[in-house]
Amino acid sequence: MKKKGIIVYYALAIVLPCLILGILAFRGIKNDHALVEREQRRDLQDAGQQVIQDTETCFSSIENSYLEVLDSIFIPRETIFTDSVLQRFSANHQAIAGIFFIPDAGFPSLLNNELLYVPDDFLSVSDAADFQSTQNILEKGWQFEFRENDYPKALEFYQTKLADLPGEQSAGEILNAIARVQKKLKLDDEAIATYDLIWNNCPQVLIQNKIPLGAVALVEKSFLYLRKTDTVSALKTVLFLMGQIQKPMWEFGYSHYANFLSKIEEITLLCENSHHEETGDLLQRILAIKDSLSLSEKHTEYLLTFLGNSEIITGNTASGNGIYNHRHKTRINGKSYFFSLFKGHDNGQWGLIMDPGHILNNSIRNSILEKTNESNFYWKVTGEHGEILLESEYLPEDMPPVYAVFPSNLPSLSLLLYPENLRLFDSLLRPGKGLFFYIFVVIVIILAFGLFFTLQTVNQELHLSKMKSHFMSTVSHEFKSPLTSIRQMAEMLVRGRVPSPEKQQKYYGTILQQSERLSHLIDNILDFSKMEEGQKSFRFEKTDIIPVVKEIVELFQKHTEERGFNISLTIPEPLPDVVFDREAIEQVMHNLLDNACKYSDTSRNIEVQLFPKGNNIVFSVRDYGIGIRKEDHNKIFSRFYRAGEELTQNVKGSGIGLTIVKQIVDAHHGDISVESNPDKGSIFTVKLPVSQK
Repeated sequence: MKKKGIIVYYALAIVLPCLILGILAFRGIKNDHALVEREQRRDLQDAGQQVIQDTETCFSSIENSYLEVLDSIFIPRETIFTDSVLQRFSANHQAIAGIFFIPDAGFPSLLNNELLYVPDDFLSVSDAADFQSTQNILEKGWQFEFRENDYPKALEFYQTKLADLPGEQSAGEILNAIARVQKKLKLDDEAIATYDLIWNNCPQVLIQNKIPLGAVALVEKSFLYLRKTDTVSALKTVLFLMGQIQKPMWEFGYSHYANFLSKIEEITLLCENSHHEETGDLLQRILAIKDSLSLSEKHTEYLLTFLGNSEIITGNTASGNGIYNHRHKTRINGKSYFFSLFKGHDNGQWGLIMDPGHILNNSIRNSILEKTNESNFYWKVTGEHGEILLESEYLPEDMPPVYAVFPSNLPSLSLLLYPENLRLFDSLLRPGKGLFFYIFVVIVIILAFGLFFTLQTVNQELHLSKMKSHFMSTVSHEFKSPLTSIRQMAEMLVRGRVPSPEKQQKYYGTILQQSERLSHLIDNILDFSKMEEGQKSFRFEKTDIIPVVKEIVELFQKHTEERGFNISLTIPEPLPDVVFDREAIEQVMHNLLDNACKYSDTSRNIEVQLFPKGNNIVFSVRDYGIGIRKEDHNKIFSRFYRAGEELTQNVKGSGIGLTIVKQIVDAHHGDISVESNPDKGSIFTVKLPVSQK
């Protein structure tokens, strides 16, 4: 009833007024939520404009840097040209897909920067000075090799002429002929060595004026390894060749590039059934480079498509006076191009082709992610036809976005920003918002904690009251038992019903024993009461503890020997004197031994030890009885607590003996501990310092 009364009081006095206050404030809370939503959308608009500004800054930075290098660039003389300054500039700005030049009259020229191949018509032609003399040697060798089929004679002829050739071009072509004849003669190791010589000395030599000899040597070397069934070496050579193509090391025409890739595919297919343990790893690495080459092919096609439609470029662009008027957009064969044009120091215009993928996946994406770290939102980037190009991992449904459209001097993109889906109370938890809500939450928390601690206090008091009631019942029973025994025996002695002196003596002894037991119970209760009120005083003196322990053990042995108990005492004499209260330590020993006897169950052995340990004197009492569960170890020293009610219900006890022991030991600045397991007995250990702190 008391608990219910407290709950009703809290409900009527505090909870109900707070509920009414919350209802009255709800409309204000909703208004706060609407303000938060408006502020959120305004922040998204600012974030979208900042992303656009970051993109503009990125382009402007690249364009300004490009203008600084134009004065040192010469007008290209070839359709696909090279320039070390521009190549370094492009390498330092990954947002650039390509660089080109448009003369005032003519067709655009494109910087050969990481192009895997070029159109066959644009290939440069070798103009070696010793071309004619090399041809004469090759024609003579072909006479022996192809018409007479005299391979040894052809090999000897080529090797003889090799020493007299002056140039790299001639030496490369003759070495290629030597390796070819060695293959026909099945001299595979010699042919491999010759191809190694070609690679080391003349990898850039062009045969037939278009095909790089170094690439031919690596392909042929791979096939020779296959003929020797050395798939690992064949794949390693292919892997090396693909790395050179990826750099790129050579200028390929498209047809020759495709032919080399076809040869590489043929070699890898022939190696797939190899059981060599290293083959699988090499094939995986080759596959990874193929994927990388595929991306480079797309990049190459992107630029060559731009170059191949010069009429679209020149017909739809016109330079202006400012940087931003130089930006143009066009579509060629379904691909979008964004490029900038600048007037050169000579005639014509220099142009930058921007890489849409890099700009989208790096510049724009990084800018968006930076803004999301500042304020949470979801986002999506769409192209000019509404196609989704990028988006966050999650997009809220039925949530109208905030649009940010890129201006005409930037790529044709739209940025859609979705606010974080804040529920009513979520929005009020944002910093600086919903002051009343926070006050209300604090009140509710205080109410909840107040009610919780009140109920806890009531529960503790009820539990304590129950324990006290049990204590009174137990103590009454404890008093009644010895008093009944004393009364019965005294009555029999007074009325002369005990004729023999032996029996009279026995009754007198029993009366004395029960009186001592009753006295000990009274002492425990009085000491407990004094300790609870903080009025217990101790008389400490430094003396020998051995006689005290011996006296208590002998007394217990005498009183319990009829029940069959055997109490052993082990003392490694001599021991140092200890500062202690004699009566209090006697009470500690009495309580520990009394518990050991009561909870010994069927066991009758009790062991007492007294020994020095460091700066302490330790005495322990061990029984082999019912034991104590681990979860009760820390509770047994609490007042009125009795461990394992199901095990101890038949054992008399008040539940304050160990509480008194603990308080006495603490008063002596000592320590008490217990080691026990069910059915294995218990060891209570008391440590007392040799000198008081």
